[in-house]
Amino acid sequence: MKRSKVPTPYILIKASTMSKWDEVTFAIIHTSEDWKAKMKQRLEAVSQFKVDTDFCAHVYWDSPLGYYVGTTPGNLIEKILRPHEDYIFITMEFGEERTLDKPDNKLDVHQLFITKNGIAQYKAYGKYTGEEFRTEEFNLTRLIAEKPT
Repeated sequence: MKRSKVPTPYILIKASTMSKWDEVTFAIIHTSEDWKAKMKQRLEAVSQFKVDTDFCAHVYWDSPLGYYVGTTPGNLIEKILRPHEDYIFITMEFGEERTLDKPDNKLDVHQLFITKNGIAQYKAYGKYTGEEFRTEEFNLTRLIAEKPT
């Protein structure tokens, strides 16, 4: 896995959990053209609420990502992300994603929160524990505007 200076179909994003016994440090979002088209439709639907000062976010059932545990020593997140970055486009070798460590918890109820301003965040919950796993917030409007090479 390597950083990319240009948009790719994969984004590595910081993630965290409130779990006392499980760990997650990053997620990988798959940004296919179909995903971008769906996100564009969702942003258009949510944009109608811009004038409503009481509107917080719209929630969708969605999961084009996987949550992973950073490995030590040489935490993967520290090797790829700079301190001020929450996400970065990455390139991966075929099958590389299958070799990454996943949290022990089986994740269920995957959700995507989108605010009226185009800020988004993924959340998932432990199937048996209900513990929350989430990505950092990201600017969905900017993300779907970037063109892969």
